[in-house]
Amino acid sequence: MPQLKRAIRRALAYGLYYTGLLWLYAAIRLRRKAVVLMYHRVLPADADTCSHAGIIVTPETFDMHLAFLARHFRTLTQAQFKQELDASAFGPRSCLVTFDDGWQDNVQNALPLLMKHKVPAVFFVATGYVGTAGTFWQERLTRLLCLAAANAKHASGLLQEAGLGGVVQQSPARVRQLAREFVTSLKSRDPAVAHRFIERLEHALRDVAAASDLGADRFMSWDELEVLRRSGLAAIGSHAHSHARLTTLGYKGARAELELSRQTLAGYGFANVSACAYPNGDVNDPVEAAAVDAGFTLGFSTRSGFVRHSSEATHLRRINIHESDTRSRPELLYRMLNLP
Repeated sequence: MPQLKRAIRRALAYGLYYTGLLWLYAAIRLRRKAVVLMYHRVLPADADTCSHAGIIVTPETFDMHLAFLARHFRTLTQAQFKQELDASAFGPRSCLVTFDDGWQDNVQNALPLLMKHKVPAVFFVATGYVGTAGTFWQERLTRLLCLAAANAKHASGLLQEAGLGGVVQQSPARVRQLAREFVTSLKSRDPAVAHRFIERLEHALRDVAAASDLGADRFMSWDELEVLRRSGLAAIGSHAHSHARLTTLGYKGARAELELSRQTLAGYGFANVSACAYPNGDVNDPVEAAAVDAGFTLGFSTRSGFVRHSSEATHLRRINIHESDTRSRPELLYRMLNLP
């Protein structure tokens, strides 16, 4: 069924694009609005990553995206976006490019292409991970489950507990897919559940040489973050500190997370950071209040849609961009217009 839906969407995108109807719709749909694109990772198709496919584009696809944006849209800097937002008057086809998390591939793979096409972007970094050997629990747990499947004698009980007892007979690609599905099922539960499971897996796999390997799932260093800034195309924002879901922390906890992130950035020379992106897109009234009181004037969610006026400044909508739905110009524009 997902493949059928994707085929129908692709046919619609191509038909509407090449008849000109999609462009006509764009002129109406985006009038006095901005579309904010949300990227996470730019990785080759063969990269050793445990990130979900829904946050990845390949360098080839990203190159095409930027060429398209540079030709057909007004790609704004953060300062330009804020100015037009405050005036509630975005020019035609206004677009802001953003990246969440702070992955190392943003510097290695995304920045050269941004410079090639002269497209500015905002990078929201989780300061508790920048410059460390850590990674998000989702990637860590997925990789450990894959490693456990390849070394089942060390962790067969834990694989059974995760409902993955039969994966040892599957291909590595299938194992990774099933592991990701298990990880996704934990995202709505108490984070302590996942962290305890990770600790148990790490203990079980302590004698396996690859247990500490992160593959491509590494965060940038502070020096690399400085490379972004020196490019002249990057603005740096906060993605909180520990990447915790702020809505679970209450006002005080959310404010402490955001203030710590802002202070950490200032300590490394990134002063007066004024924009944040809420981890996992989770935001409510207490989190918005915490962001304002922590010193942020822009707050980005993951809620799909467009940006219209200044009343939305701390709950800004974005369009998530990933590989499978945006491999061509018609599909990219279709996605940017938030069509089903």
